Amino acid sequence: MQVNQNVAKIQYSLIRVLNEEAKKYDNSINLTIGEPDLSTEKGIVEDACQYAMTHKLSYPPTGGGVELRGIIADYYNKKYGCSYVADNVVMNIGASEAISSCFKTLLNIGDEVIIFKPYYPGYLPMITMTYAKPVFVDTSKTNFTITPELLAQYVTDKTKVILICNPSNPSGNVMSREEIEKIVDYVADKDIFILADEIYNELSFVDFTSFASFPKIKDKLIIVNGFSKSHSMTGWRVGYTIFPLEYRKLFVNATLFTLGSPVAVSLAAAESAITKYSDRSHVRKIYQERAEYLYKRLIDLGFEVVKPKGAFYLFVKYTMFSDLDSFEFTMDVLKEVQVALVPGISFGNEGYFRISLIADIPTLGETADRLKKYLDNHKK
Repeated sequence: MQVNQNVAKIQYSLIRVLNEEAKKYDNSINLTIGEPDLSTEKGIVEDACQYAMTHKLSYPPTGGGVELRGIIADYYNKKYGCSYVADNVVMNIGASEAISSCFKTLLNIGDEVIIFKPYYPGYLPMITMTYAKPVFVDTSKTNFTITPELLAQYVTDKTKVILICNPSNPSGNVMSREEIEKIVDYVADKDIFILADEIYNELSFVDFTSFASFPKIKDKLIIVNGFSKSHSMTGWRVGYTIFPLEYRKLFVNATLFTLGSPVAVSLAAAESAITKYSDRSHVRKIYQERAEYLYKRLIDLGFEVVKPKGAFYLFVKYTMFSDLDSFEFTMDVLKEVQVALVPGISFGNEGYFRISLIADIPTLGETADRLKKYLDNHKK
């Protein structure tokens, strides 16, 4: 029998392929999946357990309760000078479900979504499963900078959404306020939504500006965020979307008929996280120290590395050492020195690999040592 051809065409994630391959080696250093090695704050876990023991775990309201949604709105208002209310906020099962539900709400067959290379690979299937069309814009040729001039080359009358991950996974780039303002001005008079994935906002090593800081696009701006990266809560599966009030009911319908409602215990954990543990400076410092350390080590080895400004990744160009494509290169590195990396083609860019900074500095030092050994064995 025939199945949905768009689903049938989706390739299995190369991130998962390398992750699973790494498990075959007893001494592998696995730096593939973007999952923090740091633990969830003990107090968050205790608060969630206390909630579970003192409440009947019924279906939460679709989109989450008004109290938590109001707290998140206030968080954005205080941090970025915006004016959201509880009804702008919808709770989701992680940021991935949030983005998927956004696309289900916004896209019609044939609509176009602009995606900037390098991109988080999970975006692409979400678009194609709605029968919309991804339009790729390569920023590696503009020093990973998004400009109105670059956008203008790709925007058409079919463009429905511009998707921006800031801070960026995988490049670690962070847009400046001036860069964001130029994009805001470009989009302000157009019938185009901006979908801003700000899941790494608390892990920016430089001053972070949210798209939410610009009220002129409030009616066409959608923010996706969550707690997986900032609070090491990947397994709790809790994220949120800030949506224009005009379209909120439609978005709630999309998420309702995808998941029903969020997870009660996870919502309790999220409330604890945002009220008691909103200061993530200590976590940010850890990732920044790791990024700066490994960046220098790789530069010293002769790699070209995108200067990290946030998140917990390094995006590394290796073509000065090898003619292999990125999948072959990362598999070869894993086989020879047991370091698991992610091929750049996963993010739309050949000639690169991504390193997740999900290990302590001694382990990252061993990573650099093993990469040096690999390079010494393959000198051109």
